Amino acid sequence: MLQRSFTGVLVILIVIAACAAQLRAQGRAAPTIVTEVQLTVRVAFEDETPVPADVQVELVSIYGSGMDSIATDSAGKVRFTQLTPAMYKLRITGFGIVTTETSEIDMTESTTIFVHVKRTTSTTNTTSLGPIDVTVPPEARKEFEKAAEKMNQKNWVEAKTHLDRAIAIYPKYALAHNNLALVYVNLKQGDKAVESFRTAAQLDDGLQQANLYLGQFYYDNKNYKQAEPYLLHAVNADPRNPQILTALANAQMQNGEPEQALANAQKVGSLPEPDRKKFAIAHLIAAQVLSDRGENQRAQKECRQFLKEDPSSPIAARVKEALAKLDTASK
Repeated sequence: MLQRSFTGVLVILIVIAACAAQLRAQGRAAPTIVTEVQLTVRVAFEDETPVPADVQVELVSIYGSGMDSIATDSAGKVRFTQLTPAMYKLRITGFGIVTTETSEIDMTESTTIFVHVKRTTSTTNTTSLGPIDVTVPPEARKEFEKAAEKMNQKNWVEAKTHLDRAIAIYPKYALAHNNLALVYVNLKQGDKAVESFRTAAQLDDGLQQANLYLGQFYYDNKNYKQAEPYLLHAVNADPRNPQILTALANAQMQNGEPEQALANAQKVGSLPEPDRKKFAIAHLIAAQVLSDRGENQRAQKECRQFLKEDPSSPIAARVKEALAKLDTASK
């Protein structure tokens, strides 16, 4: 009975802490008074040669949530405008370059930063980069490039027109479907965004933006069966991302896959402290799996580690209560 009670408490905690939904809210919350700032990014190779056009520069929160994505112009430059002052990171992906993520950027004021990326040793294996499809007809690519320019200008309606044309010319244009989904996101047409991201992921399961969006969308809606494959693809591309690992672990637990859930929850605990402390909830996922197996001492250890890493958590009192019940059961 005590074990069942403990498990029930943890289920409530994990639902309350559904990381993707909460972190999205944290990443996009605005203070009462907002001073907008601007971030200009110049991306170049190590020899200072600018990267070509259409390299994707993704703005992400420090928790890993995607905020915006813009393709570079011919000078390797992008500009993010109307940003809320906060801490951000950048993720750079594209054909022929090594995926690069920056350290945290303190955007308390407008600034320009330079990011150096490495060329890939081979441009044939580009699954994780969301590559440019070499079979794309030139006419479709021209429409895609025009759309990218309109997206940089945040002209979503005209961007959609060009992407529709690109897809009409070449229906298997995965990156065009991906960018069309981003346009739908900005046009507040969520259902169409999901449909386009699903098409993009079916055509190329290595498109990280599609996998992250769909994984989070289905996770937020508690459709863990649908969320898991997209989260798996996302974590394969970014295996040290604590947000994705935590969401995947919880989805696997909800899907009746305790061993996989435990393994991924423990991976979060092996990350450097600044990363894992934001996702201490992973210890509660591990604790629930261990408790279900009757390994109460190990479950207690995970609970104590959660309290150590996040002592001011609003759910800390409930974890202490569950821990006290485990202590009683172990005597």
